[in-house]
Amino acid sequence: MNPKAQAVYYVLVILVSAVYLPMLYDKIFMDEVEKTHLFYSPVSQDFILMEKIVGKVPDPAKGFALDHHSNQAYMKADGTYVPRKTFERHLPFIYYKNMEIRGLLPITLNGQTFDKITIKAQRRVLELKAKDLAEKSPHVPFYPLLESNPGQARLVFPEDRFRMTDSDMEFINADENAVDPVFTKMYTYTLKKKGFKFPARSVNGKFSVLKPFDEGVFIVDRDYHVFHVKRVNDKPEIKKTPISPELRIRAIQVSENSQKKFYGLALEGNGGISLMSYDNYRLIPLPLNNFDPDRMDLKLIFNPLYCTAVYSDGTVIRAVLLDDSFSPVKRYEHTMSRATATPATRFRNLLFPFALALGPTPDSRYVKARLVPGTIWSLSGMGICALLFAGGAKIFTGQWPRGMRTATVALTGLYGLVAMVIATISD
Repeated sequence: MNPKAQAVYYVLVILVSAVYLPMLYDKIFMDEVEKTHLFYSPVSQDFILMEKIVGKVPDPAKGFALDHHSNQAYMKADGTYVPRKTFERHLPFIYYKNMEIRGLLPITLNGQTFDKITIKAQRRVLELKAKDLAEKSPHVPFYPLLESNPGQARLVFPEDRFRMTDSDMEFINADENAVDPVFTKMYTYTLKKKGFKFPARSVNGKFSVLKPFDEGVFIVDRDYHVFHVKRVNDKPEIKKTPISPELRIRAIQVSENSQKKFYGLALEGNGGISLMSYDNYRLIPLPLNNFDPDRMDLKLIFNPLYCTAVYSDGTVIRAVLLDDSFSPVKRYEHTMSRATATPATRFRNLLFPFALALGPTPDSRYVKARLVPGTIWSLSGMGICALLFAGGAKIFTGQWPRGMRTATVALTGLYGLVAMVIATISD
């Protein structure tokens, strides 16, 4: 094999090793841990959480491990561990079914009495995940516009789909795979009449029939005006909302709910996030400190007494309790146990100076090839690999290895060690 071909071969060995060796290590030694679940308890009037403990399990947590694994912990904000059933009693609006089975409903809190029907009617969860943002999730830009007045108990998908072109809201009949000129002209004309400027920046809706009713879609035009578009009796019902274009609305997470208080969540261009009210599309800003929509997931938990905003990245989870006007009442921040360094993670950092990861990231659904650098521990691993290679070559061949080969191992650690051992054996 000529020197150039050899060089290419060894580079490929290093690259393949950087993909599969960390992957194999993670499969064998690393435990995938989901995010901590954080709530506000109307019983203790404080935050309470549930998480899987990574590393050594504290003795107080072990003491309550009677009906679950010892590393599954239920903990109050003050650090006190509680049994699972106590945890559920602290959250009667979430575990109301178990509360009913145990004969603990109705329950009286803050001078109000709540039964199963009342709790169920007033519960709601709104979510916005970083990986669900349009630019981070692959999707086909053909959307159904459901009939909002279907004349029957359930919603059905129409036989057409629409897409936003540079000049039209174009409807395509799915059965015939042909443009529907009537609907295209009707909706495009009405949009333009209302002041819509093509092309559209985003189309936002909940494209499902598994909801109590349909609120249509919200379309952001070229100038960042937001239009509410519905199909009612096969006719366009379009409103230009008063939402300021200066907010540069980036995404709207629509969530139809029988309470009809909020259309959903609106993400602004500066990263701020608001509830969109049924009150003339009024935006209610949420006071979320250090919220980054591009790497954090947000969950709003509504119950009969409170609304709690919970948001997290891969390490820290935060929560803020909101009053009726969505002003902050109480905040809490917790470093999740999943971020704890274990012997397995430390040894991983020692072994691998970097990794080539193939696949979606935690905040994106796109499959990407990306370089994941190691830590300061990786430098020690690289030095150890270089010493092992030099010493091993001297022992087995009787001479020191070439300087370039030792340098390759010193720069690429375990991957280079694998490649240069193959090179030395091949000589």
